[in-house]
Amino acid sequence: MKHRFYCPDLTADRVELSEEEAGHALRVLRLREGDAVVLVDGRGTVAEAVLDAVGKHAASAVVRSRVLYPSPPHGTIHLAVAPTKQMERTEWFVEKATEIGVDRITPLLTERTERSKLRLDRLQKVALSAMKQSQRAWLPQVDELTSLSGLLKQILPAQRYFGWCEGAPAPLMQVYTPGSDALVLIGPEGDFTAEEAKTMLAHGFQAIGLGEARLRTETAALAACTWMSLARQNGGTPSR
Repeated sequence: MKHRFYCPDLTADRVELSEEEAGHALRVLRLREGDAVVLVDGRGTVAEAVLDAVGKHAASAVVRSRVLYPSPPHGTIHLAVAPTKQMERTEWFVEKATEIGVDRITPLLTERTERSKLRLDRLQKVALSAMKQSQRAWLPQVDELTSLSGLLKQILPAQRYFGWCEGAPAPLMQVYTPGSDALVLIGPEGDFTAEEAKTMLAHGFQAIGLGEARLRTETAALAACTWMSLARQNGGTPSR
């Protein structure tokens, strides 16, 4: 299997790898001039290429062919998730959701969110690594930490859901319709407050459940992502 490298600009016939990607290719993988590689720009283009100039800290490649994988027309999956106190659990979610096929992740700041600061660059790096490992052509958008009120001010899709542990919310698998954009909000370990739930309902959100068990934040978010991705594939063309 050819090694994959991220190259955000694949328009030219000869491209330079970033210092980080070149370092991984040369010092970790021990690749040399003439070795075949795969380049991906995170926006649907995957290119077959050959390393043609290798230095101590730099490398370039000649593009031999390109394939464009268009964004699927059957609806995007956007998850807004409260970061966990242990950052590695949030990073685990970002990694796995990227592998499964999420389109956008928004770290969500709520009244009970356990972490008010995070390293966006670290989360984006995790998503990038997962995109390459899973051989996907599209890199999900990872947003800055966003307050619930800030998210509600954005343009929202018609399908709007939030996980809720109280009462008897409808199962996500019964209300989600593949084929159109969807946004799912997952709260912190202590759940959303009653006032936050009231606000979301007033903004057209529907409360949903993810099974009988009470799940951890990252588990609930991944469960929602997995089910929606599979439903999207079964209801439309194959996922990217």
